[in-house]
Amino acid sequence: MSETNEQKNIRMIGKIGEFLFKTLTSNKPTVIYGGAGSGKSYNIALFLVTLYILSVEPFRVLITRKTNSSLTLTAYKLVEQILKDLGIKYEHIKSEQIIRFEDGTEFYFRGIDDPEKIKSSEFNIAWLEEATDFDEQDYLQIKLRLRRPPFRIRNLNNEIISVPNKIILSFNPVSLYNWVYPRFFERNAKEKADILHTNFLDNPYLPPEYRDELERLKETDPLLYRIYTLGEFAETVNTIYTNYRIIDESEVPDDFEEIFYGVDFGYNNPTAVLKIGKLGKSFYIIDEIYEIKMTNEDLIERLKSFVENKDDVVYCDSAEPQRIEELRNAGFLVIPAAKSVKDGIDFIKRLNLYISNKCSSTIKEIKLYKWKEDKNGAILDEPVKHFDHAMDAMRYAIYTSQSGRLKMTSTKVRT
Repeated sequence: MSETNEQKNIRMIGKIGEFLFKTLTSNKPTVIYGGAGSGKSYNIALFLVTLYILSVEPFRVLITRKTNSSLTLTAYKLVEQILKDLGIKYEHIKSEQIIRFEDGTEFYFRGIDDPEKIKSSEFNIAWLEEATDFDEQDYLQIKLRLRRPPFRIRNLNNEIISVPNKIILSFNPVSLYNWVYPRFFERNAKEKADILHTNFLDNPYLPPEYRDELERLKETDPLLYRIYTLGEFAETVNTIYTNYRIIDESEVPDDFEEIFYGVDFGYNNPTAVLKIGKLGKSFYIIDEIYEIKMTNEDLIERLKSFVENKDDVVYCDSAEPQRIEELRNAGFLVIPAAKSVKDGIDFIKRLNLYISNKCSSTIKEIKLYKWKEDKNGAILDEPVKHFDHAMDAMRYAIYTSQSGRLKMTSTKVRT
């Protein structure tokens, strides 16, 4: 280990870091799951960087998500920020999405939507971020790539130890009906794993306002609180949309009668932008932007490459007139959306929805989007107002453009 690395200040947060080091020499998969705000991704990214700091010989890491576009906005940026904060030198091979360190250690960033790039390399460690977005065959293919000889590190007790090849999975549970549950969690699970459950209470650095928001869900919807906040496996009931099918990105048609966009503005909450194609009575959710801390300037820059044609209509939350005006000034054809939630939901429930598997945040939301219940368990005609940003963006776009209140075709308005 170089002198530079020895001088670095290594700090992990809470029980996630302790668990990762405790299971470091285990041959079993490492599974870390739980609720929002628990720090799963940050701690795993920091753990991988820490292994480089402690290493006495080079190794290779695969960091992957279901799609490359979602990867570049999450774990990729997170690792880069950690390296910047720690002042660690590295070479960034952007064309190949590789971070290479001075000793030859390499971090590969690959979406499983380009499987050939994964099959052509071998790794010591693979991290599947948002593992429930993958399917079981993806997981098995990635395991096959862990073929490199074990590498050695100097542990926190200054002992040199060998690290076996390892696969790490992290995710927020969405449903019992997912491949990870029978593989790792059922009584007769297919595979033994080192498993850690965590939630926001384990993260002492979580901002108080976000902690309060997560806690409030306990009062508005106890079931969603269990799933989203506490990160427990549970079966959702009273879900709003059942008229959708998740399709592979390759199944999305090449041509549409119309393409338009929906925007739900956010900052501390995610800004959600959906690209939607219309074909007869079917609507395809083709692509998404789903990011927190996005200013209007950031959004405009992203929309320049996300919106195919400046004549395509962008439907936005009408409660944000200033942000709408800024988008218009940037050259986008922006229309304030119709705001009736119940009417919009009723309209969309009569349509055929197809969601590309690259839209992982939209898929998570639609699976959890449910009706409120009163204290006696009676179902109300109002959705739970939480984790609904993509659902709002979808409703703004489809309902406003198609319901007859406002018809848009290119730049022409028909009422």
